Amino acid sequence: MNTRFLFPHACKAIGFVLAIPAFILMIFNIHYGFEFPFLEYHAKADHISLDNGLLFNIQSNNFTDELGGVTLIIGLLLIAFSRERQEDERIQKLRLESLLWAVYVNSIFLIISIIFFYGNVFLNIMAYNICTPLILFIARFTLLMYREERSLKNDNL
Repeated sequence: MNTRFLFPHACKAIGFVLAIPAFILMIFNIHYGFEFPFLEYHAKADHISLDNGLLFNIQSNNFTDELGGVTLIIGLLLIAFSRERQEDERIQKLRLESLLWAVYVNSIFLIISIIFFYGNVFLNIMAYNICTPLILFIARFTLLMYREERSLKNDNL
């Protein structure tokens, strides 16, 4: 895996600063209906619609969920695809294996969801699924890195 497309290591900390508050915001928004009042938009009465309501015709919306979702995705991307302090071939292999595993597991979740869930429950699952591959990748990669560091310490003792 070529590392030229990875972010610098410092971006990982920025990712955590973005992702953790955004994750909390999304939980409160989805489960408790929390919205920031200053992100409320209402179209003016003299608004002229050129598309008859099909595209880009927002009459009223609160953009809290959009802000939280975009911030969460950006934060998770920065966490997942930032270089490690010492990026070598072993870490590249772990990164690739973790990414492949995350895609497989997410695909299995999707197949199960398509078969067993319908209507609004399915739409809720799809909303959560936006970030699932990144979260699975981060969890798996972090676990593998921890195991590798622990085994190297045990070998040196």
